[in-house]
Amino acid sequence: MTTSQYAQYIRGVLDINRYSSLITSLGNSLNSRKNRFDKSDIIEQAFSVYTGGLFEWIDQLGRDHRDTVNGYSVEFKYANNGLYTPIGNPKGSITVKIMNSQGNNVNNSLPHPADYYIISQADAMAVISYPELQPYLRVLSDGIEAKIPTNALSFVFLPTNVVINVNNNIDYLAEKRLAQRQLIENF
Repeated sequence: MTTSQYAQYIRGVLDINRYSSLITSLGNSLNSRKNRFDKSDIIEQAFSVYTGGLFEWIDQLGRDHRDTVNGYSVEFKYANNGLYTPIGNPKGSITVKIMNSQGNNVNNSLPHPADYYIISQADAMAVISYPELQPYLRVLSDGIEAKIPTNALSFVFLPTNVVINVNNNIDYLAEKRLAQRQLIENF
């Protein structure tokens, strides 16, 4: 399967409107250092749920999902305005941290590369295979990043493809604190 075909496959199984609506509704509420891991978990789980579980969320080193139909491993990368500028213009290239070694990188290559890498923002998503990604990888002191020309990506959907319904009643942090409090009180 080519990457372009894989992008179309993902488009066919992903509810892009629900995905984009949820991510947009979360907004900047989980951008603090303390909440970023929750935000990435929510985004990655949303991808799984909004594909009807066809992309199982496995949350492993170097791979976030397993495509249960095609058998591929998938790493998911999210960045606000990662593919398009805030005013909606496509970027000429995107820079994505593929592996973060927390300041002491000893790897010259990815130790466990996924088959595919999905790069997403709230209203757009693209995919690239590992062989296509390899020429754009750069080893840094704190990990490995990729500076990918946009034309090397296969887009799953564009901002013009989605209808976003913002839900202003989402308060993840309040729900999280309530769950923590209930755990404490029920112990």
